[in-house]
Amino acid sequence: MSFRALVSDAANTLVVVARFLALLELFKEGSVRFEQVIALGELQITWVGSVEGEIRVSDEFDRPAMSETGEDGVEGGGVNV
Repeated sequence: MSFRALVSDAANTLVVVARFLALLELFKEGSVRFEQVIALGELQITWVGSVEGEIRVSDEFDRPAMSETGEDGVEGGGVNV
């Protein structure tokens, strides 16, 4: 599967970044392999993890995006200085 196909249904940039970070975690665990034939070319992802075993999926990051303006009314949720 290509990374482009993996993010083709992403609603926004945050979803793309979250999926990329998840792939990096899987790579770190040795569960996926990346292949990119040419620089800046299509990134292919291959599952190399075990066929059996428990896969843990959580909804930790499935929350609505925060608005641009924080609770204090300051853009980005910052503090007035």
